[in-house]
Amino acid sequence: MKITGRAREYRNVSRVLILILALSLLSCGSSKTYWLNLRADAFVQSSPTTRLTIGVLPFQDNRPPSARVGQRVLTNGKEEPIRLRSSYPTQDITSIFRQLLKARNIRAVELTGWEPTPGNLKTLPEEVDIAIAGYVDALEVKASSYTFKTEIRYLVRLSAKVGFKAQGKVLTKTVEGRPEESVLRFKRQEVEKTLNETLTSALGRLIDATISSAG
Repeated sequence: MKITGRAREYRNVSRVLILILALSLLSCGSSKTYWLNLRADAFVQSSPTTRLTIGVLPFQDNRPPSARVGQRVLTNGKEEPIRLRSSYPTQDITSIFRQLLKARNIRAVELTGWEPTPGNLKTLPEEVDIAIAGYVDALEVKASSYTFKTEIRYLVRLSAKVGFKAQGKVLTKTVEGRPEESVLRFKRQEVEKTLNETLTSALGRLIDATISSAG
């Protein structure tokens, strides 16, 4: 039977609609939880940026207690949670911070129990010139999936109380990263990579801000 031009057009439209329906059904049936690991992004080792010794307190979490950092919203409105695999993310972030200091050949000392106030600077170990008490204020991933693309927004916000022994003062430093991207497919590994890149960059800028204030 000969197929007319109009019939061929209807058939092509029907195929597109069937494809869209199949993709929607596939996304509805693949609801899951995405688990992310925190680790240092690749960084370049450099020469010393300061000869001062930095004392590091473990990072503290200012976020509500939860392993959930966000969600992927599917085309049907259903949410798939995005969570951190680690039960102690602040330990991971402190470890990354210390790795960055080591990569810059900056001597670091582990601190415990130091209260970040000017009056307590004299209680720091003798070899410590700068003390850092870091806080995680935001660590988020929000993704919205549509038929042919996914839009992803990240938010990493860190703050720190930085004590300068020689100057007798404690300053507050805040750094933030808000990258956004649009991708064809949502891939857990790529989301994890971008989150770690943003986190590592923020920690590096926290180090830079600390050193620049040391005088």
